[in-house]
Amino acid sequence: MEAYGCTQNYGEARLMEEALSRSGHSIERSEAEADAHVLVTCTVVDATERRMARRIRALAAHDRPLVVAGCMAAAQRDRVMALAPRAKLLPPRKWPEIVDLIGAGTACGDRAAEVESRSFGWHDAIVPIAQGCAGRCTYCITRVARGRVSSRLIGDLVAEVRRHVARGVREIKLTGQDTAAYGRDTETDLPRLLEAIDEIPGTFRVRVGMADPLTVLPIVDELIESFASEKVFKFLHLPVQSGSDGVLEAMQREYIVRDFEEIVAGFRRAYPELCLSTDAIVGFPGETEAAFEGTMDLVRRVRPDIVNVTRFSARPGTPASAMPGQIVGWQVKGRSRRLAALRFAVATEVHAAHVGREVEVVVTEPGKEGTVLARTPEYRQVVLREPVAIGEFVRVRIDGAGATDLRGYVATDGLYTPAEMHACSPVV
Repeated sequence: MEAYGCTQNYGEARLMEEALSRSGHSIERSEAEADAHVLVTCTVVDATERRMARRIRALAAHDRPLVVAGCMAAAQRDRVMALAPRAKLLPPRKWPEIVDLIGAGTACGDRAAEVESRSFGWHDAIVPIAQGCAGRCTYCITRVARGRVSSRLIGDLVAEVRRHVARGVREIKLTGQDTAAYGRDTETDLPRLLEAIDEIPGTFRVRVGMADPLTVLPIVDELIESFASEKVFKFLHLPVQSGSDGVLEAMQREYIVRDFEEIVAGFRRAYPELCLSTDAIVGFPGETEAAFEGTMDLVRRVRPDIVNVTRFSARPGTPASAMPGQIVGWQVKGRSRRLAALRFAVATEVHAAHVGREVEVVVTEPGKEGTVLARTPEYRQVVLREPVAIGEFVRVRIDGAGATDLRGYVATDGLYTPAEMHACSPVV
């Protein structure tokens, strides 16, 4: 099984793996040894679609059952069938049908009754809370795949989070195309969901996924209040997409730059150490140099920790693909590089201010070369050089910073300082 794209895709892939495992299937990590393949696709930009097409061709060449799930299965059915005529399609809202698709009549189905279910060893939990979004963005093909908002019931979500906490998970990721749209179809909202999750006993942390300014605005005060829980990371992923009101209007984002800034200001008044992540599309049709500079100026003013920079990609069937003023590739690439350079410079400065501080973190996953990764209460990533158990809460001292993370060591009474540890370490 392979998954690509957004956190929700990975969350649905995990749900499919769990459903298959409960049905007796074994998930193989080698595509050559598997009796069937499942590919959870993303098609948000043209480059991603091309990558998905290559993977579909490669997996279809094994001449084994192939299930193509995710956004391409809903938004680009004809394209998938042209690439792999015998593939079975599984749109996002129908992922529970995966067990039937590779059940009776396949090698997987024949073996399933003989295989014990297994634990996958995930260190976090991805919990999709809703499908779809409330927006009408002119550039987005994901809405075609995911549709309008369809929320899961609060009781079901609380029960799922409770099960994850009971098995020792400490990081819960709530995800959706737009988490702030949660409950618009069920007469509830995201703040009430967070309040219900806060009542679950145990020590854990919740990361709220991407929330659109359009849907945050009506609930902003309640949402800020619900973030006060110690169990909620003070992390806000609020995609602005452009610093130009004219471009936002062409995108049909249905808010203005000032709305975005006011939401950020409200969160920062309540949580001064807030970690802010945002998204920006460069090269949207009609984006002038002045409009692009508006985005650069916004980043300088707001100083987000993270800016996910995307080059505009004309997706088939979207209004933006036929808009006048399409911008040539070299110019889009140049703007992307300029914004990325600014984003990293700002992030480096923001992170440098944390050097010398002590903070409690939760250790979330193994890192590279013997390190472990941890998260501050604001979800900033800290690289620890010492072995600490996944799921532990420890106090650390920050002694280094870069554009993408902080570096530190466990600040325990009697523990050597980093310099002392190096001085005492034997030469190998």
